Amino acid sequence: MKKYVVLVTIILTLFISFTAVNAQEVDVWEKAKEEGVQFRAVGNDPEWLVEIRNDDKIKFVNDSGRLEIKAPVDDLWLGPAGEDKIYYVENDVIQFQVIIMKKGYQDPLSGEKFPYQVRIVFPNKSYVGGGRLLIQPENEN
Repeated sequence: MKKYVVLVTIILTLFISFTAVNAQEVDVWEKAKEEGVQFRAVGNDPEWLVEIRNDDKIKFVNDSGRLEIKAPVDDLWLGPAGEDKIYYVENDVIQFQVIIMKKGYQDPLSGEKFPYQVRIVFPNKSYVGGGRLLIQPENEN
């Protein structure tokens, strides 16, 4: 009987842990949406994320938070259908682009699927990952 109780306890603990991890993953995206993030993307090797607000503000975080850039968008290119976008950030300190393509992307490490493929391009480094539209831009409603 003790073995049965221990086994049930272990199974319940694993189930609760798995549920909590999944809830935390969802919470990150929901929290970003609640904070007004319009588009969010993530990638690996090294781990990074980018958040875009109102098509005019970008936050890029890399290397587990050791590098964080917050900058205004200097220019925006829209593709013919309006779903592909290139955000340009260029100032005296930093220069990079965020390229968003409406084409599916599957994270090679987690297997998670995203509706957008995202490329962050710096002069000496680029990053590829997947993203999601969290809030429809007002001018596209």
